[in-house]
Amino acid sequence: MALRQTLNLKMLQKLSPQQIQLMKLLQVPTVAIESRIKEELERNPALEEGREANEDEYAEEQDEYTDVAKEKSEAENEFDFSDYSDDE
Repeated sequence: MALRQTLNLKMLQKLSPQQIQLMKLLQVPTVAIESRIKEELERNPALEEGREANEDEYAEEQDEYTDVAKEKSEAENEFDFSDYSDDE
């Protein structure tokens, strides 16, 4: 009597409903998405279009980053390596 042992390895990937919905959404043309958003905004008074607020926040963040970059650049210009180098 011969004993035989085998090992099978199988990998499966299952998509969640959210992943399936996202894949379908990515396939829809931009015009269709925009019209669907407009329809939903008209149907549901609790929804608001938030593009303007997000753009304002983005602009403020960019201004902050620009200010920090300027300060850093100024600090680098004021720094003199010769003060810390050993010329001897």
